[in-house]
Amino acid sequence: MKQEDQNTAKLAQHFMTDTKIITEIVDAAKIKKEETILEIGAGEGILTEEIAKRGCKIISYEIDTTLKDCHKDCSKNITYIYKNVLEEDLPEFDKIVANIPYNIAEPLILKLSRHSFTEGILTVNKSFADKLLGNTPSLLSIAMPSYFIIKHIRDIPRRFFSPPPKTTSSLIRITPIKKEDTIDNPERYIIRLLFDQKTRKVKNALMEAIIDYRTIKDRKIYTKREAKQEIKNSDIKERTLDKKVIDISYPELKHIINVLNSFF
Repeated sequence: MKQEDQNTAKLAQHFMTDTKIITEIVDAAKIKKEETILEIGAGEGILTEEIAKRGCKIISYEIDTTLKDCHKDCSKNITYIYKNVLEEDLPEFDKIVANIPYNIAEPLILKLSRHSFTEGILTVNKSFADKLLGNTPSLLSIAMPSYFIIKHIRDIPRRFFSPPPKTTSSLIRITPIKKEDTIDNPERYIIRLLFDQKTRKVKNALMEAIIDYRTIKDRKIYTKREAKQEIKNSDIKERTLDKKVIDISYPELKHIINVLNSFF
C-alpha cells in the first residue's frame, strides 16, 4: 500500500470526486468575495479550488502533510494549514464549507458551537446528520438545536468519493443561533448553557444555568442556595448529577429536560 493510501485509511479520508456535486456545495454557500471561508479537511484541494473561484479568502486545514504536493500550485487566495484543527484556535471566518472527515465530525461540531459565523455547508456521514437533524435520538439531537438551525440539503451516494465510504453522506446547512435568541425557550437556553460547560459535573453546570436563566428572565439576582435547593427538590438522580455533562446518557438528558419543564 502506498504511503498516501495508508494515510487516507488511517485518517478516514474520502475525497469527493464528482465536480457537479462540488459545484452544488459551493453554490449552496452563496459566497461573497469579501468573505473568509473556513474549510476543514482539504484533501487534494478540489473543493478548495472551486471555492477559490468565488474570489473569497480561504483558510483550509489539512492534517495529512503528504498532500502538500497537491496544493503547491494553489490559488493565491488559499491559505493551507497543516495542523489538527481540533487542537487549534480557529481564526475568524464568515462561513465554513467543508467535507468533514467522518472521524472528527462530533468534536468539530461541538467546537463550532463556540464560534461566531454566519453559516456552514457541511458534508458529513448520514448517520451523523441524522443525529443533528433529530432523526436519531442522541445527546446531539437534543443539544445542537440550541446552537444551530440545521437543514438537510441532499444525500450524497458513496460512488461520488474515492475511496468510497462505507455509508451514504449528507449535505447539511447549519445556521448559528445566538444565545440571547433562545431566552424565551428555557429548555433550549439551559441545555445550551449545560453543553457550554460540558466537562463540568451536571449538578454544577445545571446550578449555573438555572442562576443565569432566572437572573435574566426574572430580572433579579438568583442565588446558588436557591438553585441548589431547586435541584435538590427535583428527582434527578445523584449518580446523574455527579457525571460530567458530556458523559450523561440520552435518557438522563431527556429526564433533565422534563425536570426543567416543571421548573419553568
